[in-house]
This record gives sequence, structure tokens and C-alpha cells, in this order.
Amino acid sequence: MSKQKNVLSIVERTVFGSGASRKSRREGHIPGILYGHGKKSTPFLLVENEWKKIIQHGNVHLVELKSDIGTPINALVKDIQFDYLNGKTMHIDFLEVKMDELITTTIDVIGHGTPVGIIQGGVLEQIIHKLEIKCLPKDIPENIEVDISGIELDKGIHVKELKLPEGVTAVPAPDSIVFHVIRLRIEEEATATAAEGAVVESAEGTAAEPEIVGAKGKKLEEGEEAEGAAAAGGKDKAPAKEAAGKDKEKKK
Repeated sequence: MSKQKNVLSIVERTVFGSGASRKSRREGHIPGILYGHGKKSTPFLLVENEWKKIIQHGNVHLVELKSDIGTPINALVKDIQFDYLNGKTMHIDFLEVKMDELITTTIDVIGHGTPVGIIQGGVLEQIIHKLEIKCLPKDIPENIEVDISGIELDKGIHVKELKLPEGVTAVPAPDSIVFHVIRLRIEEEATATAAEGAVVESAEGTAAEPEIVGAKGKKLEEGEEAEGAAAAGGKDKAPAKEAAGKDKEKKK
């Protein structure tokens, strides 16, 4: 749970624009903005080195913004913009909160261990990486750690099974899956293909019945015999005609 108090010094921001922002970063400041509770958004600059020290300890949720004028403000880190080339923080959005009011935020879900389902041939899949929770600002945990070593093949861990700190409730439905171990799709496709092959083979075996093929063969043979007989009959008639012609010539 986030017990450490994170304090950031802020100064008023009076110059705006991309050029002014680049100059502020060169001077060791990070542009930021504060909003919430119906107040007008307040832009400011915070000290980069202080921010670096805070994020070295892990995820940052609740901070105290302190300035030379006015009282300290408790705020929730809502959005951080990074330069993905060098990893530097470019801009931070803060939401002002009241310490006695419930807030909704998200925290990381981290799994530990190797599920037994992987040994059984499955693959681990994490459905929820960031869990939405509701609690008082002081009760925000840094993250949620889950022992996933007991997950078997085709089994999983649901939101209702997570061990949350006292005063913290999960927003997603209790039956929402956080982690589960599933079968490989390749294995499922191979099984389905094998089953389809067995059905096709069975269908071909049923269609290729010997009696039907035999019947077709008999008809074909009978047709060929009939054609042969007709051809033979035609040959026999031809000599008979020649003999009759010779008899007529003799009589003449």
C-alpha cells in the first residue's frame, strides 16, 4: 500500500507554448496541470529531479503538491506523457482529491509463479493488466500481486478471487477473468482437422461400395458385348450378299 508520502514542489507557469515548454524542460522543470472539484484548471511547473526520485520507487498514485503560496494540495496522477525516444517525462496531469472521499483509479496487476497449466501444455493469458478500483486516497495500493502458480489447464483466476487490501473494492464484475491458462490454438486446429479427415474418409468409404461399382461394370460389359455382337452380325451379312451376287451372274 502507498504509505510513503510523495511531495512535489510546484511553481506558477506564466509562459505557454511549445517553445516555452522546451525551455522549461531544459531548465529542469516539467509542465503540469491540476484540475478537479469544479475548479478552474491550473497550469504549473514541477521540479524534474523530485519527480525522478519518486518514480524510482515504483508506481506513483497519490502526491502532495506544495507551492510557496497557498496550502498543499492532495492530487492523483491521472496521465503522464513521455518522450518515447529518450524516456523523459514531458507533461503530467493531476486530479485534486479530498482525503475523505472515495475515488476511482487503476492499479497494475502483477502475476507471480509458473502456472501448472503450462506444464500441461497450455498458455498463460492475462486479460486484466490494470484493475480499476474504488477506495479512499490513502488506501490506494501500489499494485496487486497475484500467485498464479496454481492455475491449471482451462482454469483461471477471477476478480472475485483477488486478495485486495482492506477498504479497496474492484470495479469490474466479480466473474471477470484476470488470468487463465488456455489450450494452444494450433493443437485445437490439428484436432479439428483430424476429425474432419476422419469424417471425409468415412464418407468416401461409404460412397465407394463394391456392389455399385460392380453393377456399373456389368452394364458396361453388357453394352460392349452388344456392340460386339452387332459388329459380328454385320460382318456375316456382307459375305452372304456377295454370294447372292455371284449366283445371279452364273444364271446370266
